[in-house]
Amino acid sequence: MTSENPDEGEAEIQQIIEGRDSIVLDEDLVADESDSEAQDAPARLERREALPARIRKMPVAERFKLALRGNLEARNVLARDPLKLVQSAVLKNPRITVEEVVTLAKSRSVDGDLLRQLGAEKEWVRHYTVRQSLVQNPKTPVAVSLVLIRGLRERDVRMLARSKNVPGVIQQAARRLVLQRER
Repeated sequence: MTSENPDEGEAEIQQIIEGRDSIVLDEDLVADESDSEAQDAPARLERREALPARIRKMPVAERFKLALRGNLEARNVLARDPLKLVQSAVLKNPRITVEEVVTLAKSRSVDGDLLRQLGAEKEWVRHYTVRQSLVQNPKTPVAVSLVLIRGLRERDVRMLARSKNVPGVIQQAARRLVLQRER
């Protein structure tokens, strides 16, 4: 977005969602590694090192579109974008995998709002490793963890009850759950 007008920015985001935008993304940000086998390794490494700086310089609308369509490396950078709008768009990317979501759920550098969104997505929390990773992450909002803890295996709940890396509320809830399951 080149303009400072927020209404214009919202309109541009809406155009991206509807597929009516004119933003053209660089092919190396959209294509997967397997799509670009012909490129040499040193050139790929150089671009990968410059990727966070390139993305930071992009306007918001372009980052939003990249989050929706970008490759693995772009998604990893954009998941830590300061704008929540861009972060949430990463989760809507059709190419995002369960492994990437687990990595995000485990990451302590990801914003709590993104973890809240992950916890609210049935598509993702049906995977046990995503639920487990979210509950074990101290940055996951307590309300999300309290809902997900009931879906964990006995062994994992016992581990949470002894863990010093989770909030005390989660530790106490895990202890109560262990006691309930023993009855």
